[in-house]
Amino acid sequence: MARRRFRKVYELKRVLGWPSLYSTAYGNVGSSIYYALGVVAAYALGLSPVVFMVAGLVFALTAFSYAEATAAVPEAGGSSSFARRSFNELISFGDGWALMLDYIITIGISAFFVPNYLAFFFPALKEWPANTIGGIIVILLLVVMNIIGVKEAAGLNISLALLDLVTQLFLVVVGFFILFNPDILLGNVHWGVAPTWSQLLFGISIAMIAYTGIETVSNLAGEAREPGKDVPRSIILVLITVLVMYASISVIALSVMPVHEVVKDPVSGEVIGRVTETGALVDEAGAPLQQEGERVWVTDLAEKWMDDPVMGVVKDEERGLASHLPVVAKVLGAWVGLLAATILLIATNAGILGISRLSFSMGQHKQIPPLLSRLHRRFHTPYMAIIFAGTIAALLIIPGKVDLLADLYSFGAMLGFTSAHLSVIVLRFKEPDLPRPFKAPLNFRIRGVELPLTSIIGGLCTFGVWLVVVYTHAYGRIVGFAWLGSGLLLYVAYRRSQKLSLTKTVKVEIPTLQFPEVEYNNILVPVVGTKISREAAVMACELASEEDAAIQALSVIEVPLNRPLEPLPEEVETGQQLIDETAQIAEEYGVRVFPRIVPGRQAGRTIVEEAAASKSQVVMIGAERKRRVGERFFGSTVEYVLKNAPCKVLVVAEEKEPGIPDTQDTETK
Repeated sequence: MARRRFRKVYELKRVLGWPSLYSTAYGNVGSSIYYALGVVAAYALGLSPVVFMVAGLVFALTAFSYAEATAAVPEAGGSSSFARRSFNELISFGDGWALMLDYIITIGISAFFVPNYLAFFFPALKEWPANTIGGIIVILLLVVMNIIGVKEAAGLNISLALLDLVTQLFLVVVGFFILFNPDILLGNVHWGVAPTWSQLLFGISIAMIAYTGIETVSNLAGEAREPGKDVPRSIILVLITVLVMYASISVIALSVMPVHEVVKDPVSGEVIGRVTETGALVDEAGAPLQQEGERVWVTDLAEKWMDDPVMGVVKDEERGLASHLPVVAKVLGAWVGLLAATILLIATNAGILGISRLSFSMGQHKQIPPLLSRLHRRFHTPYMAIIFAGTIAALLIIPGKVDLLADLYSFGAMLGFTSAHLSVIVLRFKEPDLPRPFKAPLNFRIRGVELPLTSIIGGLCTFGVWLVVVYTHAYGRIVGFAWLGSGLLLYVAYRRSQKLSLTKTVKVEIPTLQFPEVEYNNILVPVVGTKISREAAVMACELASEEDAAIQALSVIEVPLNRPLEPLPEEVETGQQLIDETAQIAEEYGVRVFPRIVPGRQAGRTIVEEAAASKSQVVMIGAERKRRVGERFFGSTVEYVLKNAPCKVLVVAEEKEPGIPDTQDTETK
């Protein structure tokens, strides 16, 4: 018999902690700086820092509502799930459909800016249609990756998010010491003129695009270790970080690229001259301007550097870092270009993950036809929703107009944020005894019910911003209402065809299995239905009969990141069949069997966690032998278990090679 080595059993972290949630959220919310800076400056001009702060305060109120609702209702779906709990299925669908539009815009705008930042290395990528083609290629690649279920490297994403934060901090510190100019900053503001009051309101509504990604934490709440503590903490930390970064970087950017008055051709919109300090009109060479034109206040942040505004802070040769420290600017420019493209790539992927999870959740609640939530037979990913979102996102970026995308995002986001605020208020009345690990601050009582002032003010603000969007953003108004209208028709037609109520919640039934929570001396046996897996079960039963131990038959259902962490009925049924098969083998040996069907993102990690939770002494796992690559003999799942299991691991190999026994035992490191 193989030599046994027992180790001290320890409890593993089963789910995400606040650092992971914070890093993931900041990687999505913080990425917005790379495109929002130029879009907002186009309208808010010298008041851009103020506009970012005002939008940030609205976002802060929204963050408090999300923190309370997510901690109380830790489900995937974000504000759509809150609306279901607070109102009914029809309102939940409207919310979810608006969020779907936001995810599509996030996919499109993030992908569009990837080639613009890579233009540091390949300048042609900054010109239309090269940047649009590059963005569409990015979307296509990520659509394919998400359909085949390529696993996202969570550790890599967190590392990149932290690198991004450090880079932005470095840019802020260097900027304040070298580039910041308070006189220029104050001279940028011309009250009521640049910007006009209507431009200021327009800028505030556009600025909400800076805070894309708040739904990320909400969607991951179901996988948080302690949702009541981890989710609010991560949301508030993201809020503080983003407010500081946006205020600081926008102040530095406007010091480098001040607001000035130019003359534009009324037909082509191209700059044909500028206005001097004395009010004279001159062309680029300084000669008197002969051609008639329109006087407009602009900043190079929104003109020359609209498609890569952060790069402008580094590369602007007149006042940017390149004019003071050219060598540092060259190195930092390459770093910013590469990092920004990577972060935006991750943000694009996060949008695809978000919409696929949301569509899966909507499909499970029978809000959309099965076609949109259909899973791929082989990869078990919602491929139709991914293709649908990717196609629309690609179509939206064809014109290469960032401001049009911002219009649409603001339309959908403000509806979702308003719904989140209302849900918090309604739940205070509807379910006053609902456990709320975190409560939005500034509460007061009306008829014995505590109401959050932050949610009330936040709801009025977000709804007011939505009204501004509807009134001032023609493109957003037309496409936004068309999107909502088509979604409502789809919802009503589908529900009627299924003879379902428009307001009643109906969810696809997922079988649940109840098992006794007991501690026992046992052998953990992952079962997958292969021949070698059955041989591992036989060997486990033989060992258990000798040691008077029990068998824990574990069926792991790997759930892709595209879906919420819950198995489908057919997946549970398959898992149950594997469990029953193992139980028949155990019955022949007179061994007790404790069945477990567990969903997880990665099979190896789930096996290790189950081994720790059940205090197993042995993990008996079957594996097909791979060709040796470096020090690896088996697949990634077996290798992970060998490295991380809290107990002895016995691997039953498919075939025997000279010098290598059929059963290999190892001690975790």
